[in-house]
Amino acid sequence: MASENTRVLETGPTKQLAQWIVAVERDDIPHEAMLKAQELMVDWVGAALAGSTEQLAEVAYSVTDLVVPELRVSTLLSQNLDKTSPLQAAFVNGFNSHILELDDVHRGAMFHPAAVVIPAALALGEKMHVSGLDLLTAIIVGYEAGIRIGQAAGQAHYETWHTTGTCGVFGAAAAAGKLLNLDENAMSWALGNAGTQAAGLWQFLEDGALIKPLHPGRAAHSGLLAALMAKRGFTGPCRILEGEKGFLKATSSQYDLSAVSDELGKRYRISDVSIKPYPSCRHSHPQIDAAREIARRPDFNPLEIDSVHVFTYSAAVAVAGGKGQYPSLTADAKFHSPYCVARALQNGTVELCDFEQRVIESDESTKALVDRITIESSEEFERRFPKAWGARVEVRMTNERLFSSEVRYAKGDPENPLTEEELHDKYSDLAESALGRMQAGLLWERLAGMGKIDDVSDVFAL
Repeated sequence: MASENTRVLETGPTKQLAQWIVAVERDDIPHEAMLKAQELMVDWVGAALAGSTEQLAEVAYSVTDLVVPELRVSTLLSQNLDKTSPLQAAFVNGFNSHILELDDVHRGAMFHPAAVVIPAALALGEKMHVSGLDLLTAIIVGYEAGIRIGQAAGQAHYETWHTTGTCGVFGAAAAAGKLLNLDENAMSWALGNAGTQAAGLWQFLEDGALIKPLHPGRAAHSGLLAALMAKRGFTGPCRILEGEKGFLKATSSQYDLSAVSDELGKRYRISDVSIKPYPSCRHSHPQIDAAREIARRPDFNPLEIDSVHVFTYSAAVAVAGGKGQYPSLTADAKFHSPYCVARALQNGTVELCDFEQRVIESDESTKALVDRITIESSEEFERRFPKAWGARVEVRMTNERLFSSEVRYAKGDPENPLTEEELHDKYSDLAESALGRMQAGLLWERLAGMGKIDDVSDVFAL
């Protein structure tokens, strides 16, 4: 039952965003955006399935088992593809899909939309038996809302807040609200309900804590909860974005409200999303690409490296610069660009096995090389950020020869996309770790044809 105070203001960015979410129709969305959403869903499913096999995933399973939900209609992306309640599925799938650092990223908003938006949309979509096209529409709407709010919050927000949790919750609420067919008032409440639950801090980088995947898990759960409660008349603050005590005022010293509505409905932000080829922080990827290019040169010998100097933008140094210490844990290594660069120079690539605890602890050549790597921000890369996340790696050899490589757009960016074969190979490697080759292959075919699916609850019935 709604309270009597159901007033929603007629203007303002929150209202504008809610109006667009409600009004946009499936046929309004460009075909390219639909294809991109399908591609990103395939990518996310692989990351979630592989994450479900990690030891850290057992934490989420053990906690949700305490709930014992009676409503088992939504798929847990794990080895057995068990069913659980929509809220629990949104949480666990969001959590697991972020464990391996292989989920997608939007550069301008600086967050991982798939890990928050898709778990909420899929969990509810399975319960409601929606079509594949309707699910993709909701995902696109969720990406649009979360990314735009992330862009509005800006880099000042990102310095302290983990945007995937804080801004992602709006995307999850928007996607779920679209599936629930909320009206403008209820959609405004859903966004308000989401914003008041926004959370996620970068302190884990200082402490080496495991908390990072909790942020998208909780954001997916909270966004879905926000929309479900709004559907039942539970009112939320209708000026959550622009209000004096609202989200942006509270969490960013330099926010830009115009980013919420600028070109809304004309240019879809999902088209700007990048897919990650390496299981590490995205800030390290331009450096990995540059190091790999150097490693491929026929006259390069990693045993003859004297020193390595990395130039990039300041956020990459702050988030993944390593702070002058060798990583001690898997979670540390994934946010340690010098470690990633060292592995790429020595092995020609960076893979999941590079972040195994035994490798981090025992590889003396990597430890020695990391000690010879320096990383600093450069004005040229700072000027291009966040539109371009670039880096230059300079390797000086013991004979004084200098190898240098610069990357403006990392592999997986829209300007430097993965091929269909590369996406398939990434998905297969990840999905097969949980399902095996036959089931992973069948699931690929269904996901690749999502636009033709009549009932998304059939997709994971393998």
